[in-house]
Amino acid sequence: MKKLKIGMPKYLNTYPLFFFLEAEESGVELVFRVPRELNRMLVNREIHASLSSSIVYAKHFENFLVIPDISISTVGEVKSVILCHRYPLPELEGKRIAITPETESSFNLLKVLCERFLRIFPEYVFLDKNWRQLEPREKEGFAGYLAIGDEALWLNLNSQNFMITDLARLWLEFTHLPFVFALLIVRKDLNEEEIYRLKSFCCKLYLARAKGVSDLEKIVKQSNIKFPEEFAINYLMHLEYDFSGIKQRAFLKFCEYLKQLGVLERVPEINFFEI
Repeated sequence: MKKLKIGMPKYLNTYPLFFFLEAEESGVELVFRVPRELNRMLVNREIHASLSSSIVYAKHFENFLVIPDISISTVGEVKSVILCHRYPLPELEGKRIAITPETESSFNLLKVLCERFLRIFPEYVFLDKNWRQLEPREKEGFAGYLAIGDEALWLNLNSQNFMITDLARLWLEFTHLPFVFALLIVRKDLNEEEIYRLKSFCCKLYLARAKGVSDLEKIVKQSNIKFPEEFAINYLMHLEYDFSGIKQRAFLKFCEYLKQLGVLERVPEINFFEI
């Protein structure tokens, strides 16, 4: 029997979901990649489901369903989606901003914040490697860098030459809404056996999430995490993993802004996988 392949970004922010998860017993293989790679694999039907960028569902909602009440989201500061910039935000007009190769939803959040709210229009330059992998000469000419995930956490601790803007905090200031970075998205074309195994997996995932959010200290202490314990626990405490009504509305509002900017042709419908 072939295993159900489910994508999972292996960032610190997903540890509360999979640390206590007994995926193997559900006939499931967790596939760990950066978000942009998982997005590609899901759209190309290389995996059955994935905790992927919310923008993927928005662009392809006719082909997918959303697993109920699972997300990576935050109300305000998130710490792991940041713009590092050399000049104040209003002075970034026309300047070059480097974009991490790992992102999709976060870049579109940056685009909405800059163009819809701040009314500035930087030049976005998509990199093929992360900022920390660049040579000093390759960093020249960039006024800012969009970082996500563990790299963003590292820059929060080590970036001395940049101002740092937390994009989720800025989104909250402008909209008074939470922000949904990722959804658990599943293909519509699963067969009956795959659907049965996915339902079993979801039950285990809900239990794992309940255990995870209630014992963040254990997760941090027992995992090979490269950040100071207090910092990591504080970071995880800011995150939320549900997809409640207000977060559904916040996601759709984000999609409305993307439609206004021409990123989306239409605002998606949220269609749920029936557990």
